[in-house]
Amino acid sequence: MKSLDIRMPAKMARLFDGEARYRVAYGGRGSGKTRSFAKMAAVMGFKFSQEGKAGQILCAREHLNSLEESSFTEIKSAIQEDEFLSSVYECGAKFIRTKDKAIEFTFSGLRHNLDSVKSKARILLCWIDEAESVSEEAWRTLLPTVRETDSEVWVSFNPRDPESPTYSRFVENPTDQTKVAKVNWSDNPYFPQVLRDEMEADRVRLKNEVFAHVWEGQPLDFEEGAYYREEMIQAERDGRIRDYIDVDRSVPVIVSFDLGMNDSTSMVFAQHVGSEIRVIDFYENNGVALDHYVQVMRDKTHEHGYNYGPVILPHDARVRELGSGKSRIEILDGLGIRDVIIAPQLRVDDGIAAVRMAFNRLYFDKSKTSRLMKCLRHYHAEWIDKAKVFRPRPEHDWASHASDSLRYLITGYRDNTNWGGVSVSRGSERFVA
Repeated sequence: MKSLDIRMPAKMARLFDGEARYRVAYGGRGSGKTRSFAKMAAVMGFKFSQEGKAGQILCAREHLNSLEESSFTEIKSAIQEDEFLSSVYECGAKFIRTKDKAIEFTFSGLRHNLDSVKSKARILLCWIDEAESVSEEAWRTLLPTVRETDSEVWVSFNPRDPESPTYSRFVENPTDQTKVAKVNWSDNPYFPQVLRDEMEADRVRLKNEVFAHVWEGQPLDFEEGAYYREEMIQAERDGRIRDYIDVDRSVPVIVSFDLGMNDSTSMVFAQHVGSEIRVIDFYENNGVALDHYVQVMRDKTHEHGYNYGPVILPHDARVRELGSGKSRIEILDGLGIRDVIIAPQLRVDDGIAAVRMAFNRLYFDKSKTSRLMKCLRHYHAEWIDKAKVFRPRPEHDWASHASDSLRYLITGYRDNTNWGGVSVSRGSERFVA
């Protein structure tokens, strides 16, 4: 084979050194990830052709409505700027293939084309660019499709959501067959001045966590449109997020549920001490019945000495399940949970406003509520990409259930305290057997 002189950041070069099933590069803007993958995809196409292989190099993204939204232009440019690669490829308005027609580049969106991706044959290499938003279903469908001997999967993305299937699969839990590199603008010796000027403007214009996401490849600590961003920052400044909060054994522990249906169920454990709302514990799980959560309460009593007061449930806890014919209130009653408050049926934005109003009285045990606080930092309004605006409602994702359970705590609990001077629990109902 001809020896080619390919220039790329050193971290990217090391990523392509040696054998691997998965080659993953993540990081911020200006790192050279996309350009390096595009050039190497063209090199690999030539290599496959020289080895007598025939098949396709699939370039995929989660959202792809036209060829212009794909990696087509990047790969075509990578070929045309290299004299040798230009001599071995044919590049048309809508196709890229080796001149011997053994290797062809194909382009596909995953969100609406999973069935067609499953039917693709002889995928020698698959490169998924902008892979942050690829769903778990898409990964489970796509990866077994790339099954030729010595075939590879390349992944490039800027991580946004620390709970995304892409970040979890390839960064937090990579297999032994995975090579991973975090690559940023500072790793790119070819970082152009025009991008440097844009970066410096963003350093002034953007919030610190957004700048760190865009340019440093950090998952967002606070999601854009996060409801409780300022409140969480203020809680940190005020020292209300503490390494440990002592449990007052003379004060009942209130447990507030968000009950999932074929989804996650979350539990917030809190004590009302004077004007303070002390969030002392949190638990979340899915795929298990209500008796599991009651057992969690008993276990925490044994471990931490919790003395329970009422349990707060969402308003839909009255609905009877199809299988048992019983409501969640009745099921919990049969499990020994008889002091129940039903949170009022408020508009979600009114409930969020109530939480914001009460936030300066919230104290968090960092050691036992880290997952809850992570969810509160992420809980955000739904974004309409085409209109570039937020909807007046929350995005339903992994952060929703924990955030809802805190909302029910604030809006559902009834004592003699009116948080912020407004009775936010008006309309709640209490059942004591």
